[in-house]
Order: sequence, then structure tokens, then C-alpha cells
Amino acid sequence: MNLLKKEGLNRLFKPSFPFEPKKFPFFYGWWILVVATFGMLASIPGQTIGVGVFTEHLLSVSNLSRLDLSIAYMLGTVGSSLLIPYGGKLLDLWGSRIMIIFAGLGLAFALFLLKNTEGLLAFLNQLSWLSPFVVSFVILSLIFLLLRQFGQGLMTMVSRFALSKWFDRRRGLVTGINGVFVSFGFSSAPLLLNTLILEQGYLGSMVILAIICGLGTAFLGWLFFRDQPEDCGLEMDGSPPQKLGDIDSNPGSPQNTTAKDLPLEEVRKSFTFWIFTLGMASSSLIITGFTFHIASIGEIAGLDRSAIYSIFLPISIISVITNFTSGWLSDRIPLKYLLMVLVLSLGLGSFGMLYLHETIGRVLVMIGYGIQGGVWGCLSVVTWPRFYGRKHLGAISGLFMGVVIFASAIGPAFYGISQQITGSYNTSAWVAVFMNLLIFVGAFKAKRMLTISR
Repeated sequence: MNLLKKEGLNRLFKPSFPFEPKKFPFFYGWWILVVATFGMLASIPGQTIGVGVFTEHLLSVSNLSRLDLSIAYMLGTVGSSLLIPYGGKLLDLWGSRIMIIFAGLGLAFALFLLKNTEGLLAFLNQLSWLSPFVVSFVILSLIFLLLRQFGQGLMTMVSRFALSKWFDRRRGLVTGINGVFVSFGFSSAPLLLNTLILEQGYLGSMVILAIICGLGTAFLGWLFFRDQPEDCGLEMDGSPPQKLGDIDSNPGSPQNTTAKDLPLEEVRKSFTFWIFTLGMASSSLIITGFTFHIASIGEIAGLDRSAIYSIFLPISIISVITNFTSGWLSDRIPLKYLLMVLVLSLGLGSFGMLYLHETIGRVLVMIGYGIQGGVWGCLSVVTWPRFYGRKHLGAISGLFMGVVIFASAIGPAFYGISQQITGSYNTSAWVAVFMNLLIFVGAFKAKRMLTISR
């Protein structure tokens, strides 16, 4: 009986079940692109822009102040940053099809807990000798950890991982297409979620998100995800690659051949890994801090709520255009030049913060933060498989995501401390400018590892 159960379970995850990808009338990788894009969009409830719309509800049902809730959110995010590298190792071991189910179910469970926060806190307060404040703080920290771990962390990482496994020569193009939909989805998420809350209420909204983003992604992931084309009798990109030498010695050749597979232990010693990770983590820190305090930043600059929030529409438009352009360029130029563009645009946007009360400052913020958003989306997908191969991609992505999530956790505090001590955000803006100039200088030393013909 146990043997039959095991065989039945194995059958559920065979690449040929419930259909064979190689029998599709087109290259199956394009369908992976569709499902992976859905997976990235489904991570929104675990992203800051998703969690933020439920802040007022959580304040009303807990014993926490706004600052207490922010600290709980930070601790949950830091906890996720420490756990996500282990998720990356499991991704290498189990593959994207199993891990997307795990991520979807985990996100659904986290949203279920979020929906029942009030009842859960009341129940625990009856049983516990701890103060209601401590109970609320601990429980919400754990809920935030689950939301960040399964939403922002695993679901996003697994979806990017799937794209990287199925495309090589067209990876930049695919990243650009994916970025168009993800950028529009993320930029419109606050408005759409707020509309959903107005129509269904906080509790009803959480149920809908749990079903669509959690359970829906788990089911679609099982149905359509396949770990790699070779398992399905297919080639990456749908056709065998041409023989290529080391592209670093031939600038005119395509830039996106996959590198030699390197284990995490060697990657950790790579200057290139850390300079790219620091550049993208810098983006996470700055943009999360800026977004978290946007109302206060606008108030200090003399802008009302509608005026300061209006900058996000042009930022999203610029981000979409830049993402597609970056994807196209990533197939043709060394990635370190895109990293330079990323950190320079972060510095430009941060410099614009100093003059947000003037039109020129707002324009610099929109251009700088818009460009960095598009370039970040491209680099987060194409960099690691191109530099370090696919075999240990999960572990490498897990370490990268851990650093990025940690940076997003301290971003609000980084800006908040500046405002509390000096009364403005200028100090944090200047630190951001000089930090990215240093990373820009370091990017000159970044280089590919030795590539191989495949």
C-alpha cells in the first residue's frame, strides 16, 4: 500500500503528467513565462505594497502603535532574510514545481492567519500570562515573517528561477516581457487592493487573496511548472545553442551564454557576486525606505498626499520602458554596465529627494527611481545563471534574496532615524548618494567567470 502511494505521488510530479510539454505547438518555455509572471504578481500580498494596505486594520485589532507595528514588520522581514537562503537550497534539491506549491500554500496560510488576527489574539490573551502588547507584537511578527517568507521570498525566487532554467540566449528578451507586466502589476497594486477592500472589506479581501494568490498559484504551479527543459526532452530556448567561446574576450559576440556551474562556496568568494548583490540590495533599502515614509517625505517637502503619490505613475511608466530596454541590452552588453546604470540612477533619485519641494527634484526622483526599477528587474533574473550557471542557482538566488530582503527590512529604519534625529530625510538621502557612488566605482572591477561551450 505504501509503495502504491509513493508511486502515485511520484506520478503526480512526473514531467509528462498531466501532459507532455514537448507536444505543445510552441516552445513550452513561453508558457513558463506566463505562469512565472503570474507567480511574481501573486507575491504582492507578501510585498510591502501589499502588506501596507492592511496596516490600518492591524492597528485597529492589535494593541500596537504604528511604530510598534513597523518594528514587528521589520523583525519579521529580517527573520525571512535569514531563512530564505535555506529555501534556495531546497529549490536546487526539489525543483521549482514542488517549491511553488510550497510557496503558494504557505502564502495562503499566512493570509489565513492575517484574516483571523483579531480572534487569534483574543484566544491567546485568554491563555497567556503575557501582556496583550507582547502577545500582539510576537504574533504579528510571526505573521509578517510568513508573509515575507512565502510571498516576497519564495514565490518571487521560484518564479525567477523557472525563467532562468528555461531560457539562455533569449533570457534578456524574456525578462523584458516579464518586466512589463510585473511593473504594471506592482505599480497598480495599491489602487487595486484598496478597491478590493472597499468592496469586500478587510477580511473578505484576505480570503480572496489567499484563494487566488496562494492556492491558485500552488495549483497552477503544479499543473504547468516543469523544472527544466531537459527533463521534458527539450532544449533551452527551444533549440540547441551555437558553439561559443569566452565572450569576455570577444565583445562582439552574444553576451548571454550560460557560465560554468559554480557552487555557492565559490560564489561567496566572488567580488562580482557581492558588488552586484550590494547594488541591488541598495535599491531595495532605498526604495523600501522611500515608499514606507512617502507621506512624511511629501509633507516635509510641502506636498499634499495626492501630489506626492502622483510621482508613482511616471516612475512605473519609466520602469516598464527601462525594464524592456535593459532586457534587450542584457543580451548584447556586459551586465556590469547595467549595474552602473542602476546605482547611478539610485544616486540621481536620492539627490532629487533633497530638492523634492522643487519641480526639478521631483523630476530627478521620477527619472532616477524609474530607471533603477527597470534595471533591477532585469538584473535580478539574468545575472546569476549567466555568471554562475544553473546547477546551484537556487542556493545562489537564496543568498542574494536573503541580503535583499534584509536590506528592505532596515530601509524604513534607515530613513526614519534620519528624520527623527535631524527633522528631515536629507541625511539619509546624502548617504544613499555616496553609497551608490562607491558601488559604481566597484562595478568597474566586476567580470564574468569563465564560460563554457554547451
